[in-house]
Amino acid sequence: MGKIVELDKRGRLLLPAEKRNKIGSKRFLLRESKGKLELEPLPNAEEIRGKYKGLVDKDLDELEEDQEEFVRQGER
Repeated sequence: MGKIVELDKRGRLLLPAEKRNKIGSKRFLLRESKGKLELEPLPNAEEIRGKYKGLVDKDLDELEEDQEEFVRQGER
């Protein structure tokens, strides 16, 4: 079942704590399609680094930059 949420005065979407905690992500991919918005949770850089430990020799800042670039390319 859905839940009604609101934007604050600065246009930020306020997510209920129980949903934020359940999803456990602080970064999302935002998509717009047919007048609807969709949020897809993104793994944080620590999770990515742990998953590919030994294969990835980048620091967390570089991983986050790569992730942001990947998302930007998907918007094209």
